[in-house]
Amino acid sequence: MIHHIAIGTTNPSHLAAFYLQIPGSILIKEHFYEFGSIRSVWILFGSILLMLEDGKRESPKNLVFALETSKEAEWKEFLESITIVSRTDFTLYFQDPDGNGLGVSTYPEKLPSSIEMS
Repeated sequence: MIHHIAIGTTNPSHLAAFYLQIPGSILIKEHFYEFGSIRSVWILFGSILLMLEDGKRESPKNLVFALETSKEAEWKEFLESITIVSRTDFTLYFQDPDGNGLGVSTYPEKLPSSIEMS
């Protein structure tokens, strides 16, 4: 099982603002250095904890979210506000502000036509 996913970034607060727009995201905790600046932001996506850590920009190739039917309208609104960089029949790929690869997928089912048009 995955405990958490950590992404390195030079600006955890800015990156967190982006991730917190993703449907289903929940801000769990912010950690600060002794001198007051933000060290990390923890965001929960279902059972997966995403840790945005201050430091060098590092990430997995793509972090792909599941499109839950109950959140389809929220996803459609979110996807209309960003640039889709590529797509398959099952997944739409986009990037966060640091250029990390993200996606939303319905695999093994094809994307609903309302989302696929985003």
